[in-house]
Amino acid sequence: MKQSGKIIIGILIIVAAIGYLIISGTSSFSGYQVEISDLFDSEKDYKDDYLLVPGKLVGDSVNFDGENVQLTFSVTDGKYELPVIYNDIEPDNFQDGAEVFLEGFYDKENNIFKAERVTTKCPSKYEGEKALAE
Repeated sequence: MKQSGKIIIGILIIVAAIGYLIISGTSSFSGYQVEISDLFDSEKDYKDDYLLVPGKLVGDSVNFDGENVQLTFSVTDGKYELPVIYNDIEPDNFQDGAEVFLEGFYDKENNIFKAERVTTKCPSKYEGEKALAE
C-alpha cells in the first residue's frame, strides 16, 4: 500500500473516533422526560423506563438517614406530590421550593420514585444583575 493510502486511512480513523466521542458525549441522558402529572394520570406504568422528572422540592418532606446513606423527600408539580428515595447525600441548593431534576425509575405500584441522580437548578441569585433589574 502506498504511503498516501495509509495516511488517508489513518485520517479517516481519527475522524471517526472524534465523531464518536462528540456524539456519545453530547447526550448523558438516555430515557424519557415526563412530568409528575404524567406519572399519576397516565395508564402507562413506566416500568423499566429510565426517566427524567422535574419538580419542586417540598422542604418539610426531606429526611436523611446517615446510617444507611438514604435521602427521602417529595417533589411536586403543584397538583401531585411524588415521594422519592435517593441513596446518596443532598445535592447543592437543596432547599424548599428548589427546582429539582430526578433521574431514575418510577415504581407505580408503590408510588415512589427511585432516583439514581438528583440535581437542582441554580437559584436566580446566580444569574447576574439582569435578573435583578427585571
